[in-house]
Amino acid sequence: MSDNLKLSRDEIIICYRDDVIKLMKYLPWLQNVSGGNVSSVYSGQGIDKCSLAVPVYDSTLLNFIKEIKNTDFLNRNYTYTYSRYRIKTAADELRVIDACTLQDITVLGDILSKYSFKGDIKGAVWTEGVQNGVYLALLLKLKDLMEMRKPLEY
Repeated sequence: MSDNLKLSRDEIIICYRDDVIKLMKYLPWLQNVSGGNVSSVYSGQGIDKCSLAVPVYDSTLLNFIKEIKNTDFLNRNYTYTYSRYRIKTAADELRVIDACTLQDITVLGDILSKYSFKGDIKGAVWTEGVQNGVYLALLLKLKDLMEMRKPLEY
């Protein structure tokens, strides 16, 4: 799964350590809500049957997405990774996440990128990442990869 450019183990940890620490604060929340629904439809006063449904997202989910967008994991060319590893479903994403090593950390970033960028267009994609367990699996894998060297302090 490795790319042509090979960084040493320590260089990879230096590059991504701060970003992983930022994302780890959402791990307990994801463990609690993974597989569940983190959005609803606004049904406040004055909403008729023929009104447009407005989704309401969990504020922690929105903060998590905002945090992802401030990391070095984002890659607009994530689709190349999806085609290279033949990723078509959430089960494929989970399979690839499980198989990743520290050298493949950019693959994990590409999976995060898909949910981030597609969610900007269709917000339901953000909640899919929680419901299918991809976010949780991804953060657990990142934590595992980064702690092999030295425990993270958050």
